[in-house]
Amino acid sequence: MVCRIFITISVLVGLHAGCTLGHSTQSIVALILARGGSKGIPLKNIVEIQPNQTLLGRTLDTLRRSEVFKEVWVSTDHERIALEAELHGASVFARSATHAQDHSSSLDATREFLEAHPEIDRFALVQCTSPFLRVHYLEQAAAQTWATTDDIVRWGSSCAFSVVRSHKLRWRKSETDGRLEPINFDLRARPRRQDWPGELVETGMFYFTDRQLVMEEESFQSYTCTVVEVDELDALEIDDMKDLEVARLLIGME
Repeated sequence: MVCRIFITISVLVGLHAGCTLGHSTQSIVALILARGGSKGIPLKNIVEIQPNQTLLGRTLDTLRRSEVFKEVWVSTDHERIALEAELHGASVFARSATHAQDHSSSLDATREFLEAHPEIDRFALVQCTSPFLRVHYLEQAAAQTWATTDDIVRWGSSCAFSVVRSHKLRWRKSETDGRLEPINFDLRARPRRQDWPGELVETGMFYFTDRQLVMEEESFQSYTCTVVEVDELDALEIDDMKDLEVARLLIGME
């Protein structure tokens, strides 16, 4: 009871829960989509981020340390990725070739997994190319989504995803005359950073959601989602070799 009360309070004040979440989040499943056909970095999902640690392995270790998830699954079409997943204690779902192409969407691959596992309701889609996933981000997201159960005051939401706060002033070129136009500010009243809350930008690090949203609404998110703000450096996503080298340097400084 104390843990449940604290989780509800933590949602209200925006903090992560300070007690073990295992009891309240015991039916949440983690899912990682890790196909083998990455182009920018071949087999990117199992590239070494530091000696003897792959991107996938690092993420799976973080998921395990969080104690948030009942099960952890890796959906893949590649034998070496499957072996790495099993090495770190994850279950492997054999992703079909249909949903492992360059044009395949995460939504379709997730739907394929859920169709094969009708017992799974709440889950978190976690991106292993976000190497700075932190345990407390996962705990906060789990607390916020779980706050909608019948025996807890409904202050939370059924979904939560990671964002980073941006204070960048954005421009675009008009499609009609090519002139520059400010997008998120008034040219005659440029906001000062300290006076402007900024914008929330998705990081792709994780999406805590449920079966209904994915299977019926064909989305990982809804207008009632909550967000978990991550640190700007933690938001780094590995897309090419430059990102990988930056991540390795940052890890070396931890």
